[in-house]
Amino acid sequence: MATQTRTIAPTPLASFVRERLSELDIKQSDFCRLSMFDQGLLSKIQNSVVTSLSLESVLKLAVGLSVPPRKIFSLLDRMDMHDLVMKSYAGEFSDFVGDRLSLENPDVAAKAQHVLNEAASKTLTDASKPRRRGWQGEHLADPINGRFNASVNPINGWSQELD
Repeated sequence: MATQTRTIAPTPLASFVRERLSELDIKQSDFCRLSMFDQGLLSKIQNSVVTSLSLESVLKLAVGLSVPPRKIFSLLDRMDMHDLVMKSYAGEFSDFVGDRLSLENPDVAAKAQHVLNEAASKTLTDASKPRRRGWQGEHLADPINGRFNASVNPINGWSQELD
C-alpha cells in the first residue's frame, strides 16, 4: 500500500521565517535557545502547519528575528492585533514622553502628546477590528425542512417538546 503525502503550499510567514533565519545564519535550535521560542512551534510555522500565533509568540518571534512585530502581524494577516497593541501602549507612551521630553523641549512634547492621545482615543477601523467567525446555528436547523427549529436545545442539541 502506497502512502500519499499531502503537500502544503508554504504560508507567507513560513517563507519569511526560513529566509530570515538563513539571513541571520542561525539554526532553528540555536534561534529557539537564544530567543526562548518553542522549537516545536517554530517547526510547525516553517512547515505551514500553524497559521495563527498567540500575542506572546508573535512578539518573541519578532524579537528573535530582529524585525518589528508589525511584519509578523502583517504576514499573519492580523494587523488588527498590531493596532490593538499600539493603541494599548499609546497612553502609557504619552505619559512617558510628557514626563521626559517636556523638560527638554516643551513644544515637541506637547505635539507628541497630542498625536499619542489621538492614537489612543482612535477607534479601530474596519480593517483592524478583530475578525469573528459568524455563527450560523446549523445544529439548530430542522433536518427535514432545513428551517430553524426552536425545539432544539442550543446547549446539547437535543430536541425538546414545546408546549
